[in-house]
Amino acid sequence: MANHSQQQNITSSFPFFSSSECIAWLTVFGIETAAIVALNVLTIIVYLKERRLRKRSMYLVINQAVADMFVGASVISQSWLFGSEQCDFWTIHYSSILYSSVVFALWVFPTASLINLAAISLERTHATFRPFKHRLVKKKIFGAVIAVVWITAGLLASTRVLYVPTLTSEGSANFFISYYSFCLFCLLVIVVSYSSIAIKIVFLTQSHHHGATSRERKLTKTLLLVTVVSLLLTLPFIIFVIRSNVAISFRLSKMISLRTPVWLRYSLISLFYTSSLVNPILYAFRIPEFRRALFSVLDCRSQPQPAQGFPLNQI
Repeated sequence: MANHSQQQNITSSFPFFSSSECIAWLTVFGIETAAIVALNVLTIIVYLKERRLRKRSMYLVINQAVADMFVGASVISQSWLFGSEQCDFWTIHYSSILYSSVVFALWVFPTASLINLAAISLERTHATFRPFKHRLVKKKIFGAVIAVVWITAGLLASTRVLYVPTLTSEGSANFFISYYSFCLFCLLVIVVSYSSIAIKIVFLTQSHHHGATSRERKLTKTLLLVTVVSLLLTLPFIIFVIRSNVAISFRLSKMISLRTPVWLRYSLISLFYTSSLVNPILYAFRIPEFRRALFSVLDCRSQPQPAQGFPLNQI
């Protein structure tokens, strides 16, 4: 997803990074891959093991863990392209099926993760403003939403693989501007949804709440925190890519390349992928049922008590 300028890198006759820098970056990507896969696999196991967490309102959260787990495959793809294009460790045949598969994996899973965050924000908005109707939503509706998330991500990734390589640099830049504008639209949906939820909770709700409504509100606050952290880690890279491709469209790429070192792009890429491993950590701190099930999966017989100054049971 992040490697949007392969055409420029192909023409370079020397690596951008020294061998030691390449090994350092590949090590960072390797650690991120291991952490993303391990934490999200553990999260999926916890949700499947704990029956109380397998509510309809958690289906999209489970799908988020699945998408984030597969983001690990995107990091592997990024590492493979990085080792070839920036370090000259190995060669790439850009017309091969393997290359197309790597690029597809690079794009589809982060895209699905972002779209699913937008879907979660809309689901939480519906749960906040129409709580009784939300309880009547059937499971197949959540299944349809999950299918739409993956189909949309697959179509966008397929377009990247099949369409972009045939374009000029300006045409490719226009595609990337359109794609990341779609990402910004998803972010706008998230911001508007949670802003309306915040207004509802702060100004329009009554002081007394039923137990089910209170639990939904706690879940909403937790997912809001998860989404805010994800946005803080994702948005810098999206803005950077849009800025770079706008520069290409206006033939300012040389000027931009002098002002934005290559290492900055990969720093933002690394930050971008970090958003896929923070969710399990926040779930463990914010959802008591998840925390108890996590200790059970890890065979922790004695659960440590939370510090008095940080009430974990308050979401």
